[in-house]
Amino acid sequence: MKTMKLRFKSILALSMLSVMMITWMLAFGAPASASVKSVGELVFSPLSGKYEKDALVVKGVFVNISNAKVNKVEKLKLTVQDGGGNELATREWDNDAFLTGLSLEPGQSKLWDVTFPGAVQGADLKSLDVTYQMTCATEKWAGRGEGVHIFIDNRKLNPEVAPFIKDGSMLVPLRSTLEALGAKVEWNPETPTVQATKGSEVMTFKIGQKSSTINGQTIQFRVPAQIVDGSSFIPLRDASEALGCALFVGMHTAKSMTIVIVDKQ
Repeated sequence: MKTMKLRFKSILALSMLSVMMITWMLAFGAPASASVKSVGELVFSPLSGKYEKDALVVKGVFVNISNAKVNKVEKLKLTVQDGGGNELATREWDNDAFLTGLSLEPGQSKLWDVTFPGAVQGADLKSLDVTYQMTCATEKWAGRGEGVHIFIDNRKLNPEVAPFIKDGSMLVPLRSTLEALGAKVEWNPETPTVQATKGSEVMTFKIGQKSSTINGQTIQFRVPAQIVDGSSFIPLRDASEALGCALFVGMHTAKSMTIVIVDKQ
């Protein structure tokens, strides 16, 4: 009888997870973050840009949000645009040493500083978009099983309690997630208020309220941080982006998802 009860609970949990992840996929239109479209098994996203003499240097990141291992990138073409859609630069690679040496398991990421000589000068680099064409060599991956697999700068997050989705936002354990994002967490149980400090970024918010401040400026969480069954949870995307990180989502099946978070700094 105990075995049957355990099996029933397991089936019920997987069914709930399935519904949760379909809700997440519909809410965010996965497979990747806001302005990033995946091509094949890999995505490339710009994190920041700067001018150096007559060149544009883009700090970007490769992110494997698929369920296949990427062994190398054989060919790549990148086109950089500003926030207004104006083309700033384009460049192509064929069997480049760095790219052919790029090997990423699902959930892994790799930063890459790309130089574009002769780029258009004087553009606003606060908002960059990169389109690309990419040819990858891949191999099948056994996978990590069903569930939500979260990676922060190539470290797998193993939350002490299971994440859940509410109103289209994934909520994760508060303290362990913020610390994994590189923040120092201070908790005032009387208020109840949380302060997370990461370098020069200081985020303050109250449990149960959507309003938060980052360096004194008010922002709004999609859903408030909250306490459920004695555990504190925070919306993953809101917390990540407030602390200067980019978030990517890969949906493999109705029961399997990979989330990758990369520090932009």
